[in-house]
Amino acid sequence: MLGRPFFDMPLANEFFVGVKKTLQEAGIAAETIEAPVTIPQEAIAAARKLKEMDLTAIIAVQGTFTDASLILNLAGNVDLPLLIWAVKEEPTGERLRLNSFCGLNLGAHALNAAGKKFKGVYGNPGSPKVEQEVLAFIRAAGAMKWLKGKRIGLVGHRPPGYYTSNFNELDLYSTLGVAVEYISLAEVFSLANEINLIDEPALTVGLAGYDQVDAVAAQKSLRAYLALKKIVADKSLDAVAVECWPDFMVTYGGAACFSLGKLNDDGIVAACEADVNGAATMLLGQYWSGQAIFLADLVIGDEEKNELTFWHCGAAPRSLIATNARATAGVHPNRKIPLSLYFPLREGQVTISRLSPDKNGKLRLLLGKGTGLQAPLLFSGNTLPVRLETPVSQALDTLINKGFEHHYVLTYGDFTKEMREFARLLELEIVEI
Repeated sequence: MLGRPFFDMPLANEFFVGVKKTLQEAGIAAETIEAPVTIPQEAIAAARKLKEMDLTAIIAVQGTFTDASLILNLAGNVDLPLLIWAVKEEPTGERLRLNSFCGLNLGAHALNAAGKKFKGVYGNPGSPKVEQEVLAFIRAAGAMKWLKGKRIGLVGHRPPGYYTSNFNELDLYSTLGVAVEYISLAEVFSLANEINLIDEPALTVGLAGYDQVDAVAAQKSLRAYLALKKIVADKSLDAVAVECWPDFMVTYGGAACFSLGKLNDDGIVAACEADVNGAATMLLGQYWSGQAIFLADLVIGDEEKNELTFWHCGAAPRSLIATNARATAGVHPNRKIPLSLYFPLREGQVTISRLSPDKNGKLRLLLGKGTGLQAPLLFSGNTLPVRLETPVSQALDTLINKGFEHHYVLTYGDFTKEMREFARLLELEIVEI
């Protein structure tokens, strides 16, 4: 806690205790420096202690007014996301007991001038709005730390003409800390062809119509799933972005759709069409939601209903199936080769996002939210109509005129606050729909 003994330190400590209680109740593990920081030398000593801890972020509680030297000495000696939390104070007709906001004001001015990133929050523990801001910051900082060192396996190459799957490998690493490993389709096909498929009944249990599709091609899809899963384990990968056509179907003889959906259900992010940036965005959604993620094309914009309809060819995770729906074995809708899974996705609030390079190649974040609606399967594959909270006409204009790719990441739940904080921490432009 930052404070000065000329102010009401016992009252400031009550605020400090409230902050600790808020974090504890939210399930946030926190290391605490209990002694108040009142002079620059104490700020430097606190920074040294913090550097010895395995931390995600720092919350500096602005207990009372202080000059900017304390926060500058703290921020200048610890390279971690920083949040400064100032408290509101009720008028008493007497001397200011805390003057906390003014301390935040001085510190914010100095940090901005020094080029130091931070977030300032003003309000009391117990305020839902303030607590949501703080927790979103912590979760964003957690995602930033968690993402560093993640490895995406690029299996094959992007399909011809799919420039939307291009990515900047060095920018992905320098901005997010994500590395890419290159894997040939030949390696996957060779391993898959060697697999003795003894798990077929377990992999297809409850799948309607499985006996109606071409057995040889369907079994190739199952083997491809097992091969990809083994490669992920052997190479210590966290995600894959797979060239799912044309070679998967033309050369190998089975569709990748089942494989990708099953991997996502297993907790292994899997993106189709060699979409590395899509896989990186899916990793974020998986981190915050703890659920499988749907990577989809946008195929309909209905301005009258204010709905966007998302679709893909049968690679959705079965864990996202709509209530009372049943997954049906099918073929890739265009190539007519199994194994794809047909079913509508479940209703619920969804976050729409994508990490996408702008025209200069710098990563930015597309962000929106809406409500996934209960609906039958609208096209062969997987579908979900989403009613936006903003006008669909504006969303469509933004997507086209800002040049976004055709893949969108749908995460169940509202994680827009976390996404905004994540983008702010990494200084990414946010484009909202």
